[in-house]
Amino acid sequence: MPHDPRTAVAGPVSTDLVWAAQLGDVPATLAVRPELRAAMRFLLEHHEIPVKVTEGGDRRARRKAILDALFAGTLTLDAAIAETERQLARADSPHHASNLVFASGWAKRLVHTHLGVFYTWAVLEYLLASGATQCFVPHALAESATSACSRLLAGRAHDAVVLRDRLIQSYVAKQPVRAPLVPNHPHCTHVVAPVRAGAV
Repeated sequence: MPHDPRTAVAGPVSTDLVWAAQLGDVPATLAVRPELRAAMRFLLEHHEIPVKVTEGGDRRARRKAILDALFAGTLTLDAAIAETERQLARADSPHHASNLVFASGWAKRLVHTHLGVFYTWAVLEYLLASGATQCFVPHALAESATSACSRLLAGRAHDAVVLRDRLIQSYVAKQPVRAPLVPNHPHCTHVVAPVRAGAV
């Protein structure tokens, strides 16, 4: 049963645990971190990330079921993308005529973005519940050197509450955020992790 990530831990965070260093590490990390998996499912169950692709009929419920299966480990990342393309088909959408909403690769971007959002959110809540005040944004192999997240966030420690609140403001409340966040854009591969010794 998914549980509230804010009650998931007690005491200091161990950096000896497995933590994803980039988006591509998340599925393998969740395979050995059931508490993060459960926290992501809790957040998915209790929060909506509004996107035009899921407007109309029961498309939001279908999207949520696909993501829950991905987070639970019963769907692989590739299978979740394929299911998104099938169950949220363009033809069934009120925005089917929009090439902006259904740009090439839309299903992959939707799944990757949601995976990044909910993993990052779960880790931030985990860190805050443990009493940590900061998080670390590792460099990602596929990061763009010119992106704001690479220039201003990656390789440094940051206030965990600030990054958590930016994420909620941008993805849940759908309000403009003028500072970089994680994930910062549809192709972002950054995640957050505990601060390790020597991080600044």
